[in-house]
Parts: sequence; C-alpha cells; structure tokens
Amino acid sequence: MREAGGVATVTFAHLTDIGRVRTRNEDFLGAFEPDDPELLRSRGRLFVVADGMGGLARGDVASRLAVETLRGAYYVAERSEPLPEALRVSVQVTNDAVYRESRVAEGETPMGTTLTALVIRDHDAFLAHVGDSRAFLVRGRQIRQLTEDHSLVAELVRDGVLSPTEAEHHPSAHVVLQALGLARDVTIDVQGPLALHSGDTLVLCTDGLTRQVRPHEIRKLAESRPPHRACEQLVSLANERGGPDNITLQLIRFGSRRFLPAALSSLRGW
Repeated sequence: MREAGGVATVTFAHLTDIGRVRTRNEDFLGAFEPDDPELLRSRGRLFVVADGMGGLARGDVASRLAVETLRGAYYVAERSEPLPEALRVSVQVTNDAVYRESRVAEGETPMGTTLTALVIRDHDAFLAHVGDSRAFLVRGRQIRQLTEDHSLVAELVRDGVLSPTEAEHHPSAHVVLQALGLARDVTIDVQGPLALHSGDTLVLCTDGLTRQVRPHEIRKLAESRPPHRACEQLVSLANERGGPDNITLQLIRFGSRRFLPAALSSLRGW
C-alpha cells in the first residue's frame, strides 16, 4: 500500500474531448506531482478539472489559467498552511489571477471557469470546488457525489422547488452561480481529510459528462475497467448521446499499483 517514504500508491488516467457540437474545447485538466520528496509528503498529488464558461469571453483561456495558477500556488515550498487550508488559499489565489486577467485582457467583460481539485496525500483525500464540475467516490458497488453544484437548478433542488428529475431538463440547467474569475470574492467548498480505502476510485469530471452519463453508469465503468479504458468508454458514451458539450474527466484509483510511466510524466508537466 505504500511506496518508499510513506506515499500511498495511485494509478490514474484522464481524457478531454471537444464533443460533437462545440467548435473549441474550453475544458482543461492537470495532474501534478512535485519532484521534491518533502513537498510530495506534505502536499501530496494534485488533480484538477476546469470548465471554461462558454457563454463568457475566452473560457478556454480561463480554464487553462486556473489549472496552471493553482498548481503554482499550491506547490509553493514556503507555504505553511496545513491541508486543507493550503488548498483553499491556493484556489483563492487562482480566482484572483483569473479575475485580473479578465479585466486586463477584456476590459470589463467577465472571464470565468469552474474548478474542482483533488489532493491525495498518503491515505487521505482533500477537495476544493467551485462551480458545477463534480467529484465522485466509487467504492465497490457504490458511487457517492462528493461535491455540490453551485448552480441555479441545484439550489432550487436543495430548496425543494424542483425535483432532481425536473432539474435535469430545466432550461436554466447551465446557469452557474459561482465560478472563478467573476468576482473578487468566491465561495470555495473545501473538504478533507477523507480516508481512502484500497481499491477506491475518485472521478473528477465536467458537466459535459454528467449531463449525458448517469452516476450508476460512471460507477460501473470506473469500477470494472482500467482507468484509461474507463475514460475512453465514458467519453464515447457521452458522445453517442449527442456530445453537446466538451467532455473532461480524470479517474484516480487508490492503492492498486504504482503510477504507470506515462502517467508519471504527465504529472510533472502542464
């Protein structure tokens, strides 16, 4: 269960796809591991998905900037805050960067993106979340959504105004109430530590997947396929059902085996 130095074993895969309708991919993802063993022990491995808001200017720029800024802010060697506070502060720094870029490059035109970030350190998971991308935990034959959507229909469901079924087909289903870059202040949901079990799979994904593929379908493929095959089949399923949006996901399996060589190289790059 542990590598040298006490770092738990993890295997992952990720995939992003433009879908069948959009003319550009406004999603972005990242998976990162610091070279410094001490930083790896204290900060763990970082996985991120971001969905640039297509109704606003340069969503693709916003999502890329968010992922790159979060990585840099989170792995600052001098950062002293304990997890999960370090993750929350890093997301706030990221929001500031996207907000500034929006004003510098586009005048007063807003530029926004969702962001869902996962840290795995030793046997624990930590999450930071803004928007309506999602994180799930697959454990055996169960799947649990770990994040709450910051969207209009999700709020209406929580208030009892809409049923979950009504929310799926609501005309305002794409209205996001919180996103990075829209304002100086943003609500950041932070969780952790969440104890992980050997064989757990964590799924990070944008709404291009979750609007087309149901949680039980995500669970079935995530639990029964190698991560790279599960990613391919889930993207294919979303596209078979119309692929109206960009589709991005990461599958992170805990405690199964060491990082694959290809995965390790992508962790160390953008």
